[in-house]
Amino acid sequence: SKALIQEQELDLLAVFPEGFDNHVAAYEVSSGSPAPAVELYYNSASVDSSAAYEMLYALLDGYESSLSNKFDINSGSGSYDLATDADTAGTFLSSMMPMLLMIFLFSGCMSTAPESIAGEKERGTIATLLITPLRRRDLALGKICALSIIALLSGLSSTVGTLLSMPTLMQMEGNVGAAYTPVHYLALCLIILSTVLFIVACISLISAFAKTIKEAQTYVTPLMILSMVVGVTAMFGGGASAQLWAYFIPFYNSVQVMVGIFALELNWTYLLIAVASNLVYTAIGVWGLTRMFNSEKIMFQR
Repeated sequence: SKALIQEQELDLLAVFPEGFDNHVAAYEVSSGSPAPAVELYYNSASVDSSAAYEMLYALLDGYESSLSNKFDINSGSGSYDLATDADTAGTFLSSMMPMLLMIFLFSGCMSTAPESIAGEKERGTIATLLITPLRRRDLALGKICALSIIALLSGLSSTVGTLLSMPTLMQMEGNVGAAYTPVHYLALCLIILSTVLFIVACISLISAFAKTIKEAQTYVTPLMILSMVVGVTAMFGGGASAQLWAYFIPFYNSVQVMVGIFALELNWTYLLIAVASNLVYTAIGVWGLTRMFNSEKIMFQR
């Protein structure tokens, strides 16, 4: 049963001594002998397990008080929290890293995309690009791909640095990264890449509409705040969502996939749906950017 709790297949194990009611009725507090003990085993890495433990502990504690402390709860010297180091690290990382990743990725995109499009409009060099023998669709796609590479490298460098420093900062014991396999890192790279493409597409659309870099950054700020707020939901969601619709929502789908990856609960179906959704939204963004490049009114506004 303890092994099942460690594997998060069971939420709680309550162990009562044989003849518990009779022992409690016969026990005298003044005797000085050990009181009958109830043992509650749980896994703090599981939200359901922790909730079940807190609820049963509160019930037994109230019952114990009504009987003038005639039995004890988890009074032994053993460990009743059966969460492994990997579970604990996964729970912590799954609540913090999605928010940090969204900040890193958006910051990387925001530092390059407005300069590439709104900056060229402000300097007047966008006209040189538009008169080249190149289809506007190819120009829009090239802009997004080039900006995505720069933003991806920026986001990945910040992510790697944070992952390497997190165990030291939080005083975690052991090698936290050992719990994650190459499959986890591959999945993380896929969701990061698709998210960066979508973010760049969004910022590119806004930058194409803006007249100056400063104006583009002003328009992009609410979107960045939105992505940060969505990232914060990882701290209060109690694990990755099991609802299929959640993986079709931009930003939210990426956060939920990241939560599952860092919590060691990777679901390939949810991952593929989220990646495909982000790519579809990116394609829509490329189409919208192409239409804006074709509009003389938008591209040469002053």
